[in-house]
Amino acid sequence: MKRDRYIYKVLTLEQWGAFQRGKVFKGSPADLSDGYIHLSCADQLKATMDKYYANQAEVAILQVDASKLDGKLKYEVSRGGAEFPHLFAALPMTAIGKLWLVSPENAAYRLPDDLSAN
Repeated sequence: MKRDRYIYKVLTLEQWGAFQRGKVFKGSPADLSDGYIHLSCADQLKATMDKYYANQAEVAILQVDASKLDGKLKYEVSRGGAEFPHLFAALPMTAIGKLWLVSPENAAYRLPDDLSAN
């Protein structure tokens, strides 16, 4: 099965700041509890953001180049029976491409126009 080159991680601004300082992201509290870093494909991203980040004033969407994750990425069945990318390692800053800062409107997000699955 063909997989997207780019997948996405949503971080709170506090998490994004820590990632910038440390150059590696070891996971959010939910990631650490589950034993892997939760990621989303482009077509899963809006639902993830609306469900888990609607209470945030602003979040960072990170474009992750899946080819730079050294084989530590697995797709596993999760929410609604869909396969989601899960990273079983820390996320390195070197895998990050674009960054978008976005805010919800009426507890719902609109994805940036230039965000794509590729």
